[in-house]
Amino acid sequence: MTPTPRTEGNSGRRGFNWAEGIWSQLGNYEVLGSRPWSDLAHLEIFPGTPLSAHTWIMPGSYLPAGASQRESFRSLTPRTREHSEINELHPQDESLCRALLALSLPRRTLTGIRTIGPSTWLARARQSIKLGRCIVEHFPDREEGLWSHLDRDEWSAIIGMTASAEYRRQTLSLIIDLAAYGERGLLSDFPNIRRAPHQHRRPTQTSEPSRRGERKKEATQKKPKSQTEPFSDEFVTAVLGRAIWLQDNLAAQVIDCWAELREHAAVAARSGRTTSNPRTIEERRFIIASFPWKDADGRPLTELPWEVKVGRKREITAVWPPRDATSINVMVGIIQALNFCTLSFCDGARSSENLDVDDNSVSPEDPERPNARTFKYEPLPGGTYRDWPLHPRAIKALEIQQKIAKVIRPEEGTHLWMLLVDGAEPAGSPLRNATEPIVEAIKKLGLTALSGPKRPHAHRWRHTIARLIALCVAAAPQVLMDLFGHRDLEITLHYILSNPSIAEEVQRIAEEIAYALAEEAIVDVEAGRAGGQAAEPLRSGLNGLKMRRGQEELGAETMAEAIAILTFNGRLWASVREGVLCTKGLGQFGPCTRGSGAPDPGNCDTGCDHRLELARAKADCLRALRGLLRDRDQASTAGADLQVAYFDGQILAQLKRWPDVRNQIMAESPVARAIWDGRRSSHDL
Repeated sequence: MTPTPRTEGNSGRRGFNWAEGIWSQLGNYEVLGSRPWSDLAHLEIFPGTPLSAHTWIMPGSYLPAGASQRESFRSLTPRTREHSEINELHPQDESLCRALLALSLPRRTLTGIRTIGPSTWLARARQSIKLGRCIVEHFPDREEGLWSHLDRDEWSAIIGMTASAEYRRQTLSLIIDLAAYGERGLLSDFPNIRRAPHQHRRPTQTSEPSRRGERKKEATQKKPKSQTEPFSDEFVTAVLGRAIWLQDNLAAQVIDCWAELREHAAVAARSGRTTSNPRTIEERRFIIASFPWKDADGRPLTELPWEVKVGRKREITAVWPPRDATSINVMVGIIQALNFCTLSFCDGARSSENLDVDDNSVSPEDPERPNARTFKYEPLPGGTYRDWPLHPRAIKALEIQQKIAKVIRPEEGTHLWMLLVDGAEPAGSPLRNATEPIVEAIKKLGLTALSGPKRPHAHRWRHTIARLIALCVAAAPQVLMDLFGHRDLEITLHYILSNPSIAEEVQRIAEEIAYALAEEAIVDVEAGRAGGQAAEPLRSGLNGLKMRRGQEELGAETMAEAIAILTFNGRLWASVREGVLCTKGLGQFGPCTRGSGAPDPGNCDTGCDHRLELARAKADCLRALRGLLRDRDQASTAGADLQVAYFDGQILAQLKRWPDVRNQIMAESPVARAIWDGRRSSHDL
């Protein structure tokens, strides 16, 4: 029977898969391998692209914004001979086309039937074509098929020649999948990696031994992965500091001047003068010099707070305004790159997701939550939309980017990020690669050294966010999963631990925080301001320590000793929430875990013997009680008895925290007194 495909995106919804059009034409998948090629050749793998076509071009709408939109990225030539004629289809080419078709079909996994996304299919299709061409090159005498004639040793040799050590696992996975499709009947020619080797069968060397695998290995060793290294604090501060200053002082003026210069160039061109004409150059210089440059406070702007490399001679200067139009063009490029950096720092999105942000993404009614398409875990053509909460600085960056777009973008366009000069595509076309403009802007701002030995790749902002959140937030993995749109915690942990130094830094900061919180807690306990079940035992212990030291108050040395003992040198005393500490030690029992395991902050109980509350938590307790009483009153008025019972439990838990807060609330609210007295009468305190 033909399996029913199931398509799952980030939202878990069903939808039209990119390859579903051809699925519906295939009939029973289990006999696909035995069907003649004449029945399949006319079927369209993509709209307008039959399987027999010499070149397959995937529609751009199937792929995320960025480099994958280029036609060269979306094009495949499914031929085993690289320079084959357009109408030539060798039997081995047929086997290759059938394999690519099979890779687009739903597959059975341990968790059900799953589909493959367009980007992943393209990557596996390229690897399949590479495998096929390598087989034909090294086994030119084999005409019985493309895949099935190779034995175990020959497959090992082919994998070594087509994939570096880093990618051999993916290549082996591809071969195993093709074998599985063959066993299901989808292919008649498929790999058999279990076939015993034949001594007389060895790859035929048509020329000198191939070093492709070795060269790839060397390239991998020489070119470290730059996109996984988070930016340093110094780099982030310098880049965003310049971005903020430009947003507040210069960006709008530079864009207005740039627009005027472009308009003047168009007028000069209509009169037959180019931008290199001496008269045009002087007129453009006059426009720049006469422009009313002012800072945010309305003062004349004659100098930048930092140097920048501008002009045709690439002069490093802080003087403003510049002398030539080239410098204005350079500054517009810097502004666009810093806008992208600001957005990436604030939303932590992938480059393709930020490149997809356009005029339609930002709603005037809700500018703080723009939406864009994500493709990473979405097999549907066109991806799926999600939104990101934005800081006002990122919103301002998008507003500035819209002004840039209006100057150079074609009238029918809606994209925000664009090519600013003519290149492979004309100026005003969508930007395909965000990294190169960022690298160039960082170089012109003189900040390349701060980015470290690796390039300031756009994806490094995502790892920077992971590092900062991991250092600052106790529940960092869950926060990052939500922000990054991950399904699997393992992927999120990869970002947090992408650099070994992050784990060390997290541990160091956690110990410092534990030390600082312990010192604050001890001071509150000594002064009688702390709350929670752990406050009184801790007060007794501190009094005993002072008696042994003959001190009325803890000195600096005794305080340090007490903190080290109580927190086990900073490894204990976790922060449960603002102003609340867990003092549970190694091997101690607690209600949050029903045993002696590590504390579970999400299940903290106000009656736990290890709970210690700092003085600053008292105000939060008072606000929480008043809010709960209001919510209970509304639920009672609405007759929602279950909600009332729920609020009663929450109010009672808060009343246990601070005696003086409890007395104040009970004096204000008869309901609170009734809840407390009712609890006491049940002897369940």
